[in-house]
Amino acid sequence: MDKNNNGFDLLRLLLAFLVFVSHSYLLFGHGREPLDVFSKGQTSMGEIGVMGFFCLSGYLISASFYRSPNVLKFLRNRFLRLFPGYWVCLLVTAFVIAPLIFYVNNKSLTGFGFTGPDSSWSFVYNNIYLFIRQWGICGLLVNANYKGSLNGNLWSLLPEFMCYLLTLVLGLFGLLKNNRFVFAIVFIFVYVVYVVNLYTSNQFGPTFLILSSARKLYTAYFCGTALFVFRDKLQVDVKGVLFIALAMIALLKFGGFLIVAPLCITLLCIKGFSLFKMSFKYDISYGLYIYAFPVQQLISAVYAPNTLMIFYMLSCAVVTALLAFLSYVAVERPFLNFKAK
Repeated sequence: MDKNNNGFDLLRLLLAFLVFVSHSYLLFGHGREPLDVFSKGQTSMGEIGVMGFFCLSGYLISASFYRSPNVLKFLRNRFLRLFPGYWVCLLVTAFVIAPLIFYVNNKSLTGFGFTGPDSSWSFVYNNIYLFIRQWGICGLLVNANYKGSLNGNLWSLLPEFMCYLLTLVLGLFGLLKNNRFVFAIVFIFVYVVYVVNLYTSNQFGPTFLILSSARKLYTAYFCGTALFVFRDKLQVDVKGVLFIALAMIALLKFGGFLIVAPLCITLLCIKGFSLFKMSFKYDISYGLYIYAFPVQQLISAVYAPNTLMIFYMLSCAVVTALLAFLSYVAVERPFLNFKAK
């Protein structure tokens, strides 16, 4: 991805921030987050943040394969970007953060399950291939505000990887370059399936789409891919970006947002942040995303329930940013350097 002609580094940080704020309300138990209230339950900052990540990935990953349509190189690069950081995060979550939560709750590590069934080791082993089969460790979250997962952000990495494979298939069949008419038909079909299943009790369409909790994410990724495929046909200036933003606010307030959410988020993110130049030396967005949830679980166990939300969020942000920075410089960047070799 080109760091010299867009603001996508800033966009990734903003999207990670939206997910972080949304989960702060969930994990600290301070009620519904602002966008959930404003939109009357249509969506949340977290959902928009994750959809934004997927539409940006659809655009950038398609561009990557378009520039270098080599299957082995493509798979190698996607592996190096996703898995090393993910595996280290599993280890840190299981053997550092989880014991700390247990210690906060019990003032001792006696009885904590480092090995055995439902243990730290099984958490790493069961989740090593992106498919999350173990959500917690030894009943660690029994007293937590949110008991569903120790690291709830990791579930979206499997749909992300599946989208990479989708890009590979589209690229090999020429739908990213020469067969744009066929791509348009496929895109319209996917989007119709998405819209139909929003408001119907019966489910229609391919099983992987209608049964997946990631249906919105797959559609957002497809929208990002479509924007790349038709990049020469879709020109949006500053006024267009502002109009899209105002339209989104109106739909959030008065209803109907989810029907156009993947399209609007894609256009706003990619076209909006392509209007200016900004890049950062350290791309910590991936680390922010994968470490925020367990850090928030830890600090929610440390702080009293009546602690001000701003103090909770600042504490979580500092710890998460530190882990994200270490992840980038010690894990992600060294493996990404293999791409150049």
